[in-house]
Amino acid sequence: MARVLDILVLNTTDDSGPLAGLSRLDVRTQNWNGSREALVDPACDAVLIVSDDHEALAAAVSTLRESEARNIPRLAISDGDSVPEGVDAWLRPPAATTQIASRLRALVRLRVMEDIVRRRRAAAEVFGHDQFEISDEKGKPTVLFVGEASSRFLDLRHALAGADADVVAAFSSYSAFDYLHERAFDAVVLNATTRQEMAFTISSAMRRNARLYHTPVLLLSRGSRHDDADEAFARGVSDILPWDADEMEIRERVLRLASERQRRRVARARLDACRAAKTLDAETGLFRARFGIAHLQDLVNAGTKAHRPTGLVVMRLSAPAEAQSDAAVRSARIQFASMLRHLLRAEDCPVAMSPDVFAAILPSTHVDGADSVAERIRAIAECTAFEGDDPLKAFRLTVQTGTAEARGAETAETLIERTQRQIGLPRTKAV
Repeated sequence: MARVLDILVLNTTDDSGPLAGLSRLDVRTQNWNGSREALVDPACDAVLIVSDDHEALAAAVSTLRESEARNIPRLAISDGDSVPEGVDAWLRPPAATTQIASRLRALVRLRVMEDIVRRRRAAAEVFGHDQFEISDEKGKPTVLFVGEASSRFLDLRHALAGADADVVAAFSSYSAFDYLHERAFDAVVLNATTRQEMAFTISSAMRRNARLYHTPVLLLSRGSRHDDADEAFARGVSDILPWDADEMEIRERVLRLASERQRRRVARARLDACRAAKTLDAETGLFRARFGIAHLQDLVNAGTKAHRPTGLVVMRLSAPAEAQSDAAVRSARIQFASMLRHLLRAEDCPVAMSPDVFAAILPSTHVDGADSVAERIRAIAECTAFEGDDPLKAFRLTVQTGTAEARGAETAETLIERTQRQIGLPRTKAV
C-alpha cells in the first residue's frame, strides 16, 4: 500500500487539470508561492514546478537550492527548447495525472534510498566497519529498443549517440527477453505504435521479475499523451514518449530515467557494502539487534525532524513440536531469515533480534504499509514447507507479527517493546 506523498506545487500556468486529480492517487498537494520563507520547515516529499517561463523556473530552482529544501526531489513540467537545469526529472506538457504521480513516487523513493545509504553507513562505522569500497563506475547508459523497426528507432539511436549510450534493438518479444536476461539495461523503450498489447505484456512481465522490476520502461506511443495513460502506468510503464518527440526530448527523457536506474544500482551496492561481520548476525546473515536498534533510533530522530514516518514489523517464529529436532527448527529459521531479506526493499533493514524473533525496519512507511509487509511475509512463510527430521514429512513455521509506526520523540527501544507486546513478547536483549 503506497503512502500518501506531500508535494509542494508552484504552478505559473493557467492549467491545473492534471494536478487536480493527484489526490485520488495518494498525492497531497500544497501551493508554494516561490518564496524561500515558505521553505523554512518544508514538511514535503518533493517539489513540483509547472511553468513555461524558464526564468521563473530557474528562479524557483535557485531558491530551492539555497533553502532547507535543497535535498528534496524536483520535478518540472515545462515546454521549450531546452531542459530546465537543476531538476531531477522533466516532463513536457500536457502530462497525464498518472504520469506525474508515477514520476514523483520514483523520485521520492530514490531519494529515500540514497538517504538510507548515508545513515546505514554511519551506523556501520560506529560498529567498526570501514570497508565501503564498491565498483560505482556507472559506465555509459545501455538502452534496449523493443518492437518493429521504424524511423523512430533510427531517431532514438541518433539522439542517444551524442551521449555515448549503447542502444540495442530487439524486434520481437522473444529476443527482447533474451537480451534482458543476458545483460543489465538502464532503460527499455517499447514501440507501442503498432502492437500496444505486446508492449504492455512485456512491461507487465518485467514488473513481475525481481531483477527487472526497477528497470525503467518508456512507451513510444502515437496517441495523445493522455490516451491509455492509466492502463500504461498500471502495467508498469515509467514514462510515455510521444511519437512526435524531437531528439532533445527523446535524449533527455530516456537518459534521465537511465540515470535514475544507475543511481539506484549504485545505492543498492552501497547498502550491500554495509553488510559485514561487525554488523551482521553470523547465523542468519541479518543485521544484529544492537545495530538495528541504533539504525532505527537514527531513523526515528530524522523522521521526527522531517515529518517522515518509520514503520516496524516484529516477527516471532514457532514450529510444531512433534518429531522436530532443534537442528531442524534452527535450519528452518535460517531459511526464513534468507527469505525475509528478499521480501523487503533494499532500503529496509532486516534484524535478528533473537533466535526466534526477527524485525523489519521500514523507512518512510506508515503503519498501514507495515501491515501490508507483515501480511506478505506471514503468507509466504506459512505456505513454505521446511525439511524436518523425516525428509518425507516437511513442516511449516507459524509466524506471529506485530506492526507499529514511530510516535513523536519515542525511542527505538520503546517502539520495539510496544510492537513486541502485540505478540506477547517481553523486552528482547540486544546482542
